[in-house]
Amino acid sequence: MTIEQLLAHFPDLEKDTCYKILNDSVYYLEDIKDAVTSFKFEEEYWNLCLENNNSKEILLLENEFSIMKNEVSKKCDWVLFENNNLYFVESKDVKPRSRNKERKDAIKQLIATIEFYKSKMEFSSITVFSQICFKSNSRIIKTGDQARKILFKQYDSEFSESNYISFE
Repeated sequence: MTIEQLLAHFPDLEKDTCYKILNDSVYYLEDIKDAVTSFKFEEEYWNLCLENNNSKEILLLENEFSIMKNEVSKKCDWVLFENNNLYFVESKDVKPRSRNKERKDAIKQLIATIEFYKSKMEFSSITVFSQICFKSNSRIIKTGDQARKILFKQYDSEFSESNYISFE
């Protein structure tokens, strides 16, 4: 599937508001409630780092703000697409002691978003990744616990907790 083919499943999307094409080597994204993603510098406040070493075209869908904005179900913040890989990302900006409660909510948001996208498009040729992103002052990579990995396998998705994605 190409970026254009994926976008065809969601007609009437406005470029730069509903989606962006990213091809620079590094992005730092800040999730802003009820607004499009803000791009930051490493030394500023950010929620998610995208590293694009080969300057590939990556599609960033403003999922919560635009694609699923009118859906009553829960929804994750961002959906990224690159080379038949689909990344569902929910960003949580909470202190470590509040993460357990927020993690449960994030899981519901990710699953509802996967189900929404599966109702709109065919996933047979797509590899799916689900990720909870907790704000940190540095890049954190954590695989997530085994129970959550097993849960997401039911949705044909890999699962991790990280504020970093590397596109090779």
